Amino acid sequence: MAAFFAGYSWLKSPPTLDIEVDGTALQDGKLVMANPTLDGFGKDDLPYSMTAARALQDLSDTSAIQLEDISARLPLSAENFATIGAKAGIYDNEKNTLEITTPLTVETDDGMSITMQSAFIDIANGELKSNEPIDIRLDGSQIEADTFRVRDRGKVFIFEDRVRMQIDPKKLRAPDGQSGGADGGN
Repeated sequence: MAAFFAGYSWLKSPPTLDIEVDGTALQDGKLVMANPTLDGFGKDDLPYSMTAARALQDLSDTSAIQLEDISARLPLSAENFATIGAKAGIYDNEKNTLEITTPLTVETDDGMSITMQSAFIDIANGELKSNEPIDIRLDGSQIEADTFRVRDRGKVFIFEDRVRMQIDPKKLRAPDGQSGGADGGN
């Protein structure tokens, strides 16, 4: 059964995808995999990786894989990556998407911190959406919204429904090095 899964995954996956599993078992009609790791390259040849403590795959639907204790590292650009942590989600092997069904955190290399209740991530296209409240923090600023979308690999953020923003005035700087304010600090 494990050999069938490995062979099937290899045939259905793009050639730049690498799947590793520590151990497998068959339980209640599902293939149970310990410590699965998925590594590959997205649309712009940028690497991504995803690991889980455990994965379950129903033998009647081999494209959907239920994941537990997820950790993923996805590219936003060549220099900036996002690290995602969540308790549970469903990875679709054919569509290259990850639907996270539990609260999750996202930390980016440039210092952004995001907390969400759920999210749908299109790994291949570098897009994310959440229809539940989110909280984003970066360098003394905070944005909250009831719905949120990321497009163009993190270049475009769309906030909708009850959007609130707070900015720490101490973090604001004038372009010429003077302190902020209406009169330029004088």
